[in-house]
Amino acid sequence: MTNSEIRTPFELDLLAKAQSLKATKPPSPWEHETIISANGVLACGWDQDENIILISGSGYSITEPITGLCLHRERDAEWTEDCVSEDRLTFHYPLSKKPTSIFGLEAGDGIHVTLDGWQVEVIYPWWPRATVVLDYLFTPRYSYLSNATAIDIQRLDGAIKCGFSPSGKHLMMMGSGGALIYSRKE
Repeated sequence: MTNSEIRTPFELDLLAKAQSLKATKPPSPWEHETIISANGVLACGWDQDENIILISGSGYSITEPITGLCLHRERDAEWTEDCVSEDRLTFHYPLSKKPTSIFGLEAGDGIHVTLDGWQVEVIYPWWPRATVVLDYLFTPRYSYLSNATAIDIQRLDGAIKCGFSPSGKHLMMMGSGGALIYSRKE
């Protein structure tokens, strides 16, 4: 019998490390959790005040990230589609003074590293199930996944996208069923 393993010992060790991560809440300072339930989410982003924009096939909403309070809901799907740029990387609605970058299933990619060293990414140690990993890069003798936290993404399933707000104060993970947001303790 021949060994058909094509991964290197380093890759196998990395896979074992990823598979050993237990899903939990993020570490301090990411202490405030907000859950936004929504169906058919395609993209998301942050407006100029870092409120959450969720875009679906039935419109869009703007939600305050700490309280989870819905600030605005537009249910006109055609109008919402007209607010998304042709390249699907920005969203411009009349309440905004400028276009907003968006990321998601039908959009771009989110901000994955903050200026102060937090990194978030989606990995697949149990493919096809996604795992969101949060890590702090400015650790002495940093080693990939050694001190990472696998975030319990709760009810999010399917393709998962994630990103930090422009200030790095909020972290959003989105799936077709809504979004999970963690904010830093002030």
